[in-house]
Amino acid sequence: MRLSVFNVKIHNALYNLDMGKVTVTIYMEETDKEALQQLADAEERSLSQMAVLILKRAIRQAQNDGTITPK
Repeated sequence: MRLSVFNVKIHNALYNLDMGKVTVTIYMEETDKEALQQLADAEERSLSQMAVLILKRAIRQAQNDGTITPK
């Protein structure tokens, strides 16, 4: 089993300094990383941008389902 590691590094955006950004390290299967890269390429996004988009969608869905509470 090969794991791939990539860091999601996002810094304070100039347009929104109120929202702090953090670095997250994700360990995942190499095949999953390759699939994520294919998705990113298909949407002309970076790997990091694609990961953030997918996570935001999952968070929004969990909030809508009542699994977690919205902030």
